[in-house]
Amino acid sequence: MLAISTAWLARSERPLEEMLALLAGQGFRELELNFVVHPLDIERMQRLCGRLGLHVVSLHNICSALTEPVAPDDQYGDNLASLSEEERRQSVMHLRSTAEAALRLGARAVVVHSGSVASLKGENAYFEMLRAFAAGAADAGHVRAEMRRRMAARQTLGRPHVEQLLRSLSEVCADFPQLQFGLECRYHYYSLPSLDELGYVLDRLGLPNVGYWHDCGHAQVQENLGLCRHVDWLERYGDYLIGFHLHGLGDPVHDHYAPAPGNMPFEMIRDYMREDTLRVLELNPGNSLESVLAGRDYLQALFAGQPAPQMEQAIP
Repeated sequence: MLAISTAWLARSERPLEEMLALLAGQGFRELELNFVVHPLDIERMQRLCGRLGLHVVSLHNICSALTEPVAPDDQYGDNLASLSEEERRQSVMHLRSTAEAALRLGARAVVVHSGSVASLKGENAYFEMLRAFAAGAADAGHVRAEMRRRMAARQTLGRPHVEQLLRSLSEVCADFPQLQFGLECRYHYYSLPSLDELGYVLDRLGLPNVGYWHDCGHAQVQENLGLCRHVDWLERYGDYLIGFHLHGLGDPVHDHYAPAPGNMPFEMIRDYMREDTLRVLELNPGNSLESVLAGRDYLQALFAGQPAPQMEQAIP
């Protein structure tokens, strides 16, 4: 069964109760909660889910009952790898509270962003290059060479952040053996972990409840930018796999579109799924309800080995 992330609700002006009822009425039974519903009223969410027949399978950090303010640029807990001890400790506090909320809601997993090399964020030239590549106005070979150069320079800068990440995870994850913590592959080159860094973190931690969360859009964008192959993440970390964020691409660098034929190599992704792998549609709020439902039905048929329903590429 496919769960759906509350990411799709981000810009809705309708009450949460109404939106969850809409999803339940369309046959969804499983949810992933993310920052859109943070701070979380856990008892209210328990009542809503009980009444609507919904089950929370995962929480995407930061999502908890904690009302401590979150830094404006840290909705997803990236300060777990901050070199500022004050910022790191605040992020650890939020991750711990998210794990506590997950336990109370009966969720199985917490999705974790592993931080970034803060000194490389916000560079205009990088984002201009991405926009040009998306529009077909940049040479693909030049873009990939530039991205490889940037990634090589980022590796050394990332090492102290990786050590901070290890500290943060070790302070939280061992205290919640009932939960699985999935470290997600990321979109931007300055984000942690890189393909190699993930292996280092998993080996150093050595915790059986810390594994890998595969975001198919992020991995495909990394392939399109020449950083690695999409399948490299799955080949290397398939044994650690906890769950998937599933969505399609609208162009080489824009993801979180509703799944549709040709906008993501879903047949390849299917080969790495196990019975117990969590599967979450993580879609941006620009996708229409019609495209969300069509994408869900398409994937459910594909993953079940059934003929996929006929549909055109979904456009938000």
